[in-house]
Amino acid sequence: MQECAITSTERLFEEDAYATEGEAEVVDVTSRGIVLDRTLFYAESGGQPGDTGWLRWGDGAGEGLRISDAQYMPGKVRIAHQVDASIMPREGQTIRFEIDWSRRYRHMRMHTCLHVLCGLINAPVTGCSIHAERGRLDFDLPESVFNREELDQALQEEIANQRRVTHFWRTGEEIAEALKQVRTVKLPPTTEQRLRLVEVEGLDVQPCGGTHVRHTGELKGLHVAKIEKKSKHNRRITIRDYVG
Repeated sequence: MQECAITSTERLFEEDAYATEGEAEVVDVTSRGIVLDRTLFYAESGGQPGDTGWLRWGDGAGEGLRISDAQYMPGKVRIAHQVDASIMPREGQTIRFEIDWSRRYRHMRMHTCLHVLCGLINAPVTGCSIHAERGRLDFDLPESVFNREELDQALQEEIANQRRVTHFWRTGEEIAEALKQVRTVKLPPTTEQRLRLVEVEGLDVQPCGGTHVRHTGELKGLHVAKIEKKSKHNRRITIRDYVG
């Protein structure tokens, strides 16, 4: 018997990080969560947490079902929306979804800020973590190239420059060339023979599947909080959000 191909979840957030709600069809309900044919919920990856929000359908108990996390299923082609509820939608049912925009936007700001940081420090990235109120990058550096005040001043200048932040795709043989720009030690995943790159205009271009703001002017309130020596060849730079 021929097996049915697994349909990938269409990742709407890759094209429009500012969209907050929409409709989708339930394609599966599993122990890992609810799988939709399309979603705006970013699934945890690349140091960025999965989105939270709500699923709604009909006029009954399904109204306002809370989504506590979004995670990739094995194979990374489907996204499971995790819930803690006894009443679930049915396969084939049309639902409405809405992300927790305030939380997502803070992740977008922090993630974009870390790209700016990569543009300011020419060194391999060995670690990354993103939260709403803070983020950090670990660099393979024997010593700091900036002190905290100098690096924060450079960051504030790039915020004031309001550099555009855009994304584009590479396919086929272009992928190998694009991967030469990778700053992280671990190579990013590719999907459907496509590689997504995020560009901070005139400053940084990196393969990335995350969500980002439209220009660096949206990063006001983010500052370099500290620079730490974690090992002989590892410097950790922490960013904090003093606005949100």
